[in-house]
Amino acid sequence: MKIIQAGRLVTGDGKTVIEGGALVVEGARIVFVGSAAEANKRYPRARVEAREGCPLMPGLVDMHVHAGHWERRPDAKAIENNLGHITLIALKNLKDALSVGITTIRAVGEPYGLGQALRAGYLKGIIKGTRYITCERAIGITGGHGHGAPNHYITADGPWEVRRAVRQNIMDGAQWIKAMASHRTHYCEYTQEELDAIAEETHKFGKKCCVHAATIPAAAMAIKAGFDSIEHGAFITPELSKQAAERGIAWVPTAYVYMKAAAYLEDMVAKSGQVPDAAQLREIAYFMESIESYRKNFLANYRNGMTVCTGTDIVFPDWHITPIAEEMATLCELGLTPIQAIQCATQNGAKVLDAEGEFGTLKEGLCADLLLVRGDPTKDIGAMKNVREVYREGEVLFRAED
Repeated sequence: MKIIQAGRLVTGDGKTVIEGGALVVEGARIVFVGSAAEANKRYPRARVEAREGCPLMPGLVDMHVHAGHWERRPDAKAIENNLGHITLIALKNLKDALSVGITTIRAVGEPYGLGQALRAGYLKGIIKGTRYITCERAIGITGGHGHGAPNHYITADGPWEVRRAVRQNIMDGAQWIKAMASHRTHYCEYTQEELDAIAEETHKFGKKCCVHAATIPAAAMAIKAGFDSIEHGAFITPELSKQAAERGIAWVPTAYVYMKAAAYLEDMVAKSGQVPDAAQLREIAYFMESIESYRKNFLANYRNGMTVCTGTDIVFPDWHITPIAEEMATLCELGLTPIQAIQCATQNGAKVLDAEGEFGTLKEGLCADLLLVRGDPTKDIGAMKNVREVYREGEVLFRAED
């Protein structure tokens, strides 16, 4: 048993900060949250670890990760059907995710067999790291968004095919189901009947479903179908967010990558020395429109009651796989306070994952998934980049060297 005295506890509920606080950990669980004086009084024999100047908060939750993504890598063709190589990529990415404070990720579409391999690794104690929740392969139409990477995409057309795809994913171990409903165009790739079937079949088996629905038609249809979270949703309007909030549908905006993608793609074109083709110009224009829509609607959507969660969605091989501090900073740029952004990255993710009784806040009885940073992220969200220690179920799995 140990007492962690951090000076300040940021509980993750979007409002509570305990000054002069301490947290007591026994094994994998938190057994006390409160003042340092009370902790020392109740547990006089516990080992005391002082972390003054480093606020303590729950481990972070990244709801949109592609841990084994290979498609944009220079050696993509050699990797495509090599599960061993893909698994090594994923393990490196999971280690990197832990180093920025992430203790839970939801993998939203990954190569066939990767989720099974990682689950076996965790179960057998070979892997220690972030909690891994998987959608297995994404489900999409013939020729739809994501079809270019066939080993992490199930092609399904029509209401009965999509039901079969949901069943296949669940048999393969999916804890969530992911559908692909849009690309860079303002139409929905699936029909309403198909989306209804995916959501209904998923819920029938007691699972939840998320949907790539960046544009208005796809997001509106997904809300009508009753998906549990909308991914990206750059063009969600206040009218749609009210409907989503009434139905308890969460939003994973992945705002950072969307707001940086246009500049990144422009830079890639410039470095290639080629004149951008029509497809590249359309993609850049799409992301520019997305930036405008986020700036116009994000805060109103948040205030309408949508549960906003952090997600990073990185598929560029030269980027850090999970820039969650940057995502949190982007949410603040769009109007949230730092403590609200922290809630999006902790309690909100746990809530959407139906795991509020396991992790996501500093609360007695929950897992000791913990994060210590240098500075005060409740005043300066940039402090989230200064990760010092990361605990997973009471064990320190990352400690900064300097």
